[in-house]
Amino acid sequence: MAIYRMYALLLTPVLLAAALFAPPCLSESPEAPRSYEIEVLVFQNLVRNDGGEIWPIDYAEWIDESDEHLTRNSSATQAITWLPEKAYRLIAERNALGRSSQYRPLAYFAWRQHALDRAQAVSMELPVRDNITGKAYVDGSVRVAVERYLHLYLDLQLHTRMGDEFSEYGNPEFRLTEHRRMRSRETHYFDNPRFGAITLITPYAPPSQQPAPADPQTGQP
Repeated sequence: MAIYRMYALLLTPVLLAAALFAPPCLSESPEAPRSYEIEVLVFQNLVRNDGGEIWPIDYAEWIDESDEHLTRNSSATQAITWLPEKAYRLIAERNALGRSSQYRPLAYFAWRQHALDRAQAVSMELPVRDNITGKAYVDGSVRVAVERYLHLYLDLQLHTRMGDEFSEYGNPEFRLTEHRRMRSRETHYFDNPRFGAITLITPYAPPSQQPAPADPQTGQP
């Protein structure tokens, strides 16, 4: 027993030094943010059936741009990569809308980004597309955040020539503001009586992280 106690006394300083100077465990390193491909297909409803809904007049030009609620996160940016049309996954839906007499596709936005938690995720301003005089177009912002689930925040506005319908009072604000918990690879539909959006979020892994294709003979990579 005395021998065992002697070995314990000799080994204790060595074990303490190993614990103090050992490199951190890989499992404790911060997890890299996950990447997703986000697609937003915006369309206009050509059949006006507001069902009694009242659209507010757009007083945005009266608002002080220095207001805190308008300028928060204005200096924050998030790196994105715009996707080419060949990577679009909602082409069938866009073509179906284009053939319809009730709907008209307005814009297709598709990009890749990291999904951060709700405290860090910032809204991305969508570029204005098809802003042609006398034609409808859409702008706004999209925010994607992840906690336990994915969350999508839409804030879109439809700009359209209304003729004399609201000329006495000004231009109405056709706005679509939604927040929804999402599942990846599921198509989601948002709309109001004037316009809507079809969305899809797909996980992305760089080619170096994707599994190698299986050998057709052996079934192994």
